[in-house]
Amino acid sequence: MGADLNIVLLHDGMVDKHQHPITASLTLIDLPDIARSARTYGVSTFSVAHSSAAMRKLTRTIKAHWDEGYGSTYNPNRKEALDIARIVASLDDVIAEIDQRTGQLPMLVATSARDGGKRVKFSELREQLKSDTRPYLLMLGTGWGMSEELLQRADMFLEPIHGPTDFNHLSVRSACAIMLDRLVGREITGGI
Repeated sequence: MGADLNIVLLHDGMVDKHQHPITASLTLIDLPDIARSARTYGVSTFSVAHSSAAMRKLTRTIKAHWDEGYGSTYNPNRKEALDIARIVASLDDVIAEIDQRTGQLPMLVATSARDGGKRVKFSELREQLKSDTRPYLLMLGTGWGMSEELLQRADMFLEPIHGPTDFNHLSVRSACAIMLDRLVGREITGGI
């Protein structure tokens, strides 16, 4: 059975490179790319949260292109992926929707490319997701990451993704795909 896994892409409560609070702008490619990863890995819902009505309208326009417009016939797979996408104003809207749908508040899982803080390992969370039936909400940040205030709302803090080099600046859509594969992807036995 396992947990009900959900994703939210947050734009409010972010920080800039100087760690000053900001609201990040929407990146147009994030919506279809994260939706495709979410659908591939069996995520229940993928929400894009932005406090700006104009940014939410732009997100709905992009989604409509793939739902109803030319994109719906050009690439039906993208339309299917975007069926799980929701456009909301805030993290609290996502939490309320999950609570209403499942009857439980989700466990909030914060993510960050920066080291620090008490972190849960991918392998530990993977096992928890297999055995738990509660909803989980994977919080993805934009800009230069989530503010400390936003991180404090989380029930757990996932370890960062590290490659074999010192460079660590993945796009949020790439990081999301890696996280989902580590958390719910098929286990490979026998090595590579």
